[in-house]
Formats: sequence, C-alpha cells, structure tokens
Amino acid sequence: MHQNSTCVSYSSTYRKIYRERLRESDCEALSESALRAAENTTKLSELIEVWAMISAKCGDFAASEVLGSEDPTHSRLMELPLKDMMKSMALDTSCREWTGSPEGFTRVLERLYQTADVQEQQLIILVLPLLRSQERFLGIATEAARTNIVPVFSSLALNNPFPQEHFNENQWNQMVLKAIFVGCEITRIVGLHERHNSALSETIFQYVSERHSAHRSVPRAVVALCERALSNTSQLQLNSIKSDLLQD
Repeated sequence: MHQNSTCVSYSSTYRKIYRERLRESDCEALSESALRAAENTTKLSELIEVWAMISAKCGDFAASEVLGSEDPTHSRLMELPLKDMMKSMALDTSCREWTGSPEGFTRVLERLYQTADVQEQQLIILVLPLLRSQERFLGIATEAARTNIVPVFSSLALNNPFPQEHFNENQWNQMVLKAIFVGCEITRIVGLHERHNSALSETIFQYVSERHSAHRSVPRAVVALCERALSNTSQLQLNSIKSDLLQD
C-alpha cells in the first residue's frame, strides 16, 4: 500500500535479532538443519514436522540483557522463546523456497494458523511482515483482527507494520477502534498517525462522548488521536466536555 514500506525495516530488525540470539545459544547447527528442511516443504504435514523438530530440540533460551533495547518492537522479539523465532524463520524459508503455486503456500499457512495454538498463532502473525508477497496473507491478518483472543489480536495491532501496509481504511479503522475498546496501548500501533482519518476521529469522538456520559475515564492518547481530524462541530462539542472529561 505504501511505497516506503515499514515492513522492510521490521524484517531487517527481526532477522538481525534472530542472528544475535542464535550466537548466544548453542542452536546454530539446529537452525541450519531446520531451515534446510524448511526449504523442501511442499505440504502442511512437512511444515508441521519441521516445527515439531524445532520444539523437541531447541530450548526456551531467553535473550541476554546485552541485547535489550527500549524499542518496543525489539523488546517484543526479545521476549519470544528462541524456538519460536526459529519456527518463524522456517516459515519464511518455506515461503521463499516454495516450488508450488504461490496460492498453495497461502492455503498451507492459512490451515496452519487455523489449527495452531494461541502462542503459535501469535508467531504466525508476527512473521507476516517478513514473508514474500505479503498481500496474499491478508485473510490471516483480518482473522486475527477479528479474534476475541487479545494476545493474538495484539500481535497484529501492536508493533506490527502489516496492517499499516496492507489494510484498507475500513479494516484499519476497525482495528484501531478494537484496540481502544480492549484497552491496548494505542501508541504502539505502527502507522497510527500516518493512517489516521476523519472517519476514525468522528467514531472515536462518539466513544469518548459515551465514556464521558457514563463518568468513565478515557486514555489521554485516545483523546489526542480523536482530535487529529475532527470536524469543527465535533471539536466544539469535545471542547465543551474536556474540562470534566476523566483522562488517564
């Protein structure tokens, strides 16, 4: 959707952190073996076998404090078990080396997502910005945007550039609104200001008004986002309640 893809930067960071974490562990040989196996996957069962091998042989190595960073994207990747990052690299390799039709890999990844547990679903969502021809996986992303499982939703909505790059305005607005409703820290949404629009501001204003009427608080970041593209009429109405609007 956007020429200056934030997915490129995310992908570079993801791969760099993976290499650094591998060097801290004793799993470099396992990684090479797993990625070689992933190169030859042609169906779902083979990809599941690669994941099973990684789970059986790779420990839950934590990143050292040396690799720590205040960047929330880096921090999220540091929190992942190393075996999960290795699984994600296997998905990336399988996608790049897939010898069948591109649609064939899309169907495989969709089935893997649908049968995965919550942690594995989060992993699949986190790796989407790395994959080739990412627009093929919009169905998986929209399913994650609709889920009521907050950790899975958050893996898409927060610190993930995929929605900014590939969601249309309606999909984007629905995701941001849901992030507000479930209490996510919306400042961690990639592209929050770049993709903001007047329709979203007006809808957020209705939410803020309802919270005010119910004497309930609203995060300051939500109020600030609301004001970015309000109509003059709505802005005047917001101004009239701001003095007693509970903000946290």
